[in-house]
Amino acid sequence: MVKNVVDILVKVVTSEGSALASVAMESLGHIGLRCALPSINQNSSTGTLLSVLRERLTKLLSENDTKAQQKILVSLGHISWNEMSFPHLNDALDLIFSLSRSKVEDVLFAAGEALSFIWGEVPVTADVILETNFVSLSQATNYLTGDASLVSSNSYEKSGCEEAHSIAREEIIKKLFETLIYSSRKEERCAGTVWLVSLTMYCGRHKKILELLPQIQEALSHLLGDPNELTQDLASQGMSIVYELGDASMKEELVHALVNTLTGAARKKKAIKLMEDSEVFQEGTIGNNPTGGKLSTYKELCSLANEMGQPDLIYKFMDLANYQAALNSKRGAAFGFSKIAKQAGEALQPYLNTLIPRLVRYQHDPDKNIQDSMAHIWKLIVSDPKKAIDEHYDAIVEDLLVQSGSRLWRSREASCLALADIIQGRRYSQVCKHLRNIWTTTFRAMDDIKETVRTAGDSLCRAVSSLTIRLCDISLTSTSEANETMNIVLPYLLSEGILSKVSSVQKAAISLVMKLAKGAGPALRPHLPELVSCMLECLSSLEDQRLNYVEMHAGNAGIKTDKLETLRIAVAKDSPMWETLDICIKVVDKNSLDLLVPRLAQMIRSAVGLNTRVGVASFITLLVQKVMVDIKPFAAVLMKLLHSAVLEERSSAAKKAFASSCATVLKYASPPQAQKLIEDTTSLHSGGKNDQLSGAILIKAYLSNASDILGGYNAVVIPVIFVSRFDDDKDTSALYEELWEDIPSSERVTLTLYLPEIVSLLCDGMSLSSWAGKRKSAKAIKKLCDVLGEPLSAHYQNILKSLLKELPGRFWEGKDAILDALASLCACCHVAITAEDSCLPSVILNCVCAACSRKSKLYREAAFLCLHKVITAFRDPGFFNSVFPMLFEVSNQSAISKTKGSAELDESEGASVSLDKVLNCATSCISVAFPQDIINQKKNVVELILNSLLPEESWQVKLSSFLCIKELCLKFDNSGDSNTWPQDTAYLVEELFHLVSPKLVDSIRLVKIAQVHVAASECLLDLSKLYRDFPLSNRTEAKFEDELTELCESEKSEQAKAILKECLAILKALPGVTMTTD
Repeated sequence: MVKNVVDILVKVVTSEGSALASVAMESLGHIGLRCALPSINQNSSTGTLLSVLRERLTKLLSENDTKAQQKILVSLGHISWNEMSFPHLNDALDLIFSLSRSKVEDVLFAAGEALSFIWGEVPVTADVILETNFVSLSQATNYLTGDASLVSSNSYEKSGCEEAHSIAREEIIKKLFETLIYSSRKEERCAGTVWLVSLTMYCGRHKKILELLPQIQEALSHLLGDPNELTQDLASQGMSIVYELGDASMKEELVHALVNTLTGAARKKKAIKLMEDSEVFQEGTIGNNPTGGKLSTYKELCSLANEMGQPDLIYKFMDLANYQAALNSKRGAAFGFSKIAKQAGEALQPYLNTLIPRLVRYQHDPDKNIQDSMAHIWKLIVSDPKKAIDEHYDAIVEDLLVQSGSRLWRSREASCLALADIIQGRRYSQVCKHLRNIWTTTFRAMDDIKETVRTAGDSLCRAVSSLTIRLCDISLTSTSEANETMNIVLPYLLSEGILSKVSSVQKAAISLVMKLAKGAGPALRPHLPELVSCMLECLSSLEDQRLNYVEMHAGNAGIKTDKLETLRIAVAKDSPMWETLDICIKVVDKNSLDLLVPRLAQMIRSAVGLNTRVGVASFITLLVQKVMVDIKPFAAVLMKLLHSAVLEERSSAAKKAFASSCATVLKYASPPQAQKLIEDTTSLHSGGKNDQLSGAILIKAYLSNASDILGGYNAVVIPVIFVSRFDDDKDTSALYEELWEDIPSSERVTLTLYLPEIVSLLCDGMSLSSWAGKRKSAKAIKKLCDVLGEPLSAHYQNILKSLLKELPGRFWEGKDAILDALASLCACCHVAITAEDSCLPSVILNCVCAACSRKSKLYREAAFLCLHKVITAFRDPGFFNSVFPMLFEVSNQSAISKTKGSAELDESEGASVSLDKVLNCATSCISVAFPQDIINQKKNVVELILNSLLPEESWQVKLSSFLCIKELCLKFDNSGDSNTWPQDTAYLVEELFHLVSPKLVDSIRLVKIAQVHVAASECLLDLSKLYRDFPLSNRTEAKFEDELTELCESEKSEQAKAILKECLAILKALPGVTMTTD
C-alpha cells in the first residue's frame, strides 16, 4: 500500500505544478518520517525516489515559488530521516546545496532545517511532527535546553542508518568549511552561515557538533565581519549558541576571542581567494567609476586602477575593504557578546580593564548600529557606570588618547567624542597626568583631514576648555591645584596652540588663554613673561596679512600711511590678546618685575611687526603706571632701550608709542639718568632727518608725560626747539613748531630768557659740517633778530663772527640763508657793531659785495638784498664809493645778457641778477652818499637810470628805478644857497630832467599798469620841481610837454592825471626858459 501511495505522489510531483508538487513532496516526507521510502520504477528502470525525481525537483527548486521551495526542502530532510542508503542522502544533499547562492532567507532557513534532519539527532520525534501543530524547527522551543531523552530516543531509532548518515555528515562539513564559509561570494557565505548555525542550533547535542565547536567558533568569528547583515547577525547568534554548548575551557576561549575582536586584538583571519566576480564592496559603497559604471567586484576595482594608471590603487581598495570588515566584526561581535555576557558572569572580570575602555569608545562610534550594540553590552556588564568609569578612568583615557591618533577616522572621531564626555566634571587629581596629552589630542583633531573628526575635535575642545578654566579658577579650585594646572596647560597653549598654523586652533587657544587669565589671579604671575611676550607677538602674527599689503601700496591707493597705521593699532587694541594683556597688568606685582622686565627689554630689541612693537611700548607704559616707583631699578635699562627704539623705528606711530613709554619711565628715573636721557635727546637735533624727527617726538612725549622733570632742563630743551623750527624737512619743523607753540610764555619773553643758550647753540650749528645744520641755524638767527631787535646787541659778536666765517668759501645750496641772517643782524645790531669797531661795517660790506659776484643767481640776488639792508642799516656815506661802481658794472652785464639768447647762458648760472635788486642797492647807496660822490659818478648814475627805463625792462624794474630817481631828487632838493652845492650839480640836474623825464613819459605811455602810472607821475613831478627850484643859470624848455599834455588828457587814473596836470603847470611856469630850435 505504501508503495502505491508513493507512486501516486511521485506522479503528482512529476506532472503537476509547483503548488501540488510541493504538497506531494511534503506527504512523501511525512511517510519518510515513519520508514524508508521504497524504490521507484519508472521508464523500465528502478531507482531511489530522489534519483528518479532529481531533475524535476531541481527545476522546482529553481523557480520563484518560495513556499513550494520551503516545503520541498523540508521534505528532503524528512525523507532522509530513516534512509539507510548514502546515494539517497547524497541526492538530497546535492539538491539542497544547489541553493547555496539563493538570496531568499526563508529558502536558506528551510534548507538548514533539512540539513539538520539529514545530520540527525534533531530533538524531535516523528510523533511530534505528525501528531502536533509542529511547523518547523525554527518556530519550536530552544532545543539546546530541550529534553535529552528525545535525542537519545531518536538516536536509537536511527541507529540502523548511522553509517550512511555519518558519511553525509562528512559531506556537509566538507561543503560548509571548505566551500561555503570562506567563499569569495557573499551569497555562498550567507548560505553557509545559515546552515552552520542551523546545525549548531538544532543538532548541538550531537557528538560530532561538540567535536567541531572550536572549528565552528573560528568560522563564526570570521563571519562576524561579513558585510551582509544576515550573515553577521547569524554569526553572532551562532557564537552565543557555541558558548552554551561548550565546556568551561571552550567558554573561556570564546569570551577571550570575542573580547579580542571587540578590542581589535583578534588574530589574523583566514585569507580568501578573490575571483573576478567576487564582491569586495556592496554596490554604491564607494560610488561609481568615471564612466558611471559600478564599483563593487574585484574585477571592476582592478579595471579602475589600471585605467587610472595606478595599479597600486587596488591595494588601497583592499585595505579599505579590510577596514570595513573589521568594523563589521566589532558590530557582529557586540551582538554575540551581548547574548553571552549574561551567561559569562565572572568569566568577564579579567577582561573588564581591557573591555571597558573599548566599550566607552564604541558607544561614540559614528555607526549607529555599533553604538547601540555597545551600549547594550555596557548595560549588561556594568551595573554601576559611574563607578566603573572611575575605577578604570586612567585606562579609559589612555586608550582614547592612543586611538585618537589611529589611522582609522572612526576611531579618531569616537575617541574625541568619548574624551569630551568622560572628562566633564573631573577633579584635578584624576586628569592632571593626562591633561597635556588631552590638549595635544584636541589640537590634532581640530586639524584632522576628516570633517567629522574636526567637528568632534571642536566638541572635545569645548569640553577640555571648560575643564581647564574650572581647574585654573582660584575661586573654584584650590590655589595649589590652580598653579599646577596653569603649569601644565599655559606653556603648551602658548607654544603649540596660539602659534599653530591652524586658524581654529589659534582662536580656541587665544580665547582660552584670555579666560584662564581672568580667573587665575595670582596663579598667573609665574607665567607673566611667557604670556605677555606671546600675546604681544600675536598682535602682529595673527593680524590679517592683507593689511600689510594694503600698507605697502597705500600711496598708490591714495591712503595716508599714518591713518592706516592708526587704524591697525586700534583694531589690535580691541583684540582678545590686548584684553589678556590688560588682565596681566592687573596681577603684576613688584616680584613679577624681575622676570617680566628682562623679557620686555628683549622684545624692545627684537620684536617685529607694527602692532607688536606698539604693543610692547604701550604695555610698558601701562606697567610703569601700575607699579610706579617699583620700576626704578629698571629705569636706566628701559630708557636706554626705548630711546634707541624711537631712533630705529620707521613708523611714526611706533615712534610715538616708544617715546611715550620712555617719557613715562623718565618720571621715575634718578636725576643723573634723567639728565643723560634729555641731553641725548636734545643732541639729536644736529643729526639726520630721522634723528631730528625722533628728537621732536621724544621731547613732545616728555612735555606730555614728564613735564615736571623736563622743566628743570628748559635751558637745554627750549634752544633746541627754537632752532629746529627752521629745519628743511616740513614734518620735522612742524613738530618743533607745535612744541614751540605749547610753551606758555610769549615768544619774545622766551627768547630773552634763554638767549645765551640759544646764541651758543646757533653758533655751534653754524660750525657744523652739515649744510642743512648751517642753513637751519642761519634761519633761526634771522628769526631771532627779527623778534628781539636791539636787545640782541649784547650777543652779536659770536653770531656775526660765525656768519662772516661762513660767507667765503664754496657755495652750497641754501647758503643764501646766511646772507639773510647777516642782513637781519646788521639791521638790529648796527649801533653796537659800529660802536665797538668803526671798521667792522666795511668788513661786512666787503664780504657781502664778494657774495654779489658769485655765479649762482639765487645767491647773488640774496647778496644784493643783503647789501641793500646792510647799507640801509649802517648808513655809512663811504659805502657809495665802495659799492656803486660794482652796481654800475652789474647793471651793464644785465643789459648785455638781455641781448644774448637763453641758450648761450650757462644753465648753472641762469640769467644775470635782476636789475631791480641792483637799483634797490643803488637807491640805498644814494640815500647815504655825499652829494659830491654822486656828482663824481653823475654820468654813470644817469646811465644806470636810463638803462633801467628802457622799454624792454619789466615794470618791476621801472618801479625800482622810480625810487632811485626820487632819492636823487630828494638828495639835491634846493634847500639852501647855490654856493653850497658841489660843482657840476647843475649839470646833473639838467641831465636828469632832460634825459630821464622823457623816459618817464614813455613809461606812462607804454606800460598799462596804474601803479606804474602813479609812480612815474610822482617821479616826474619831483624832477620838475627839482628843475624848477634848482638855481640854474640857463633853463631850456621841456621837449616832452606836448606829449605830456596828450597823456594827461588820456590818463584813466585820476591820481596820476592830477599829478600830471601839476607837472604841466610847473613846466609852463618855468622861469627864464630859453626856446630851443631844432
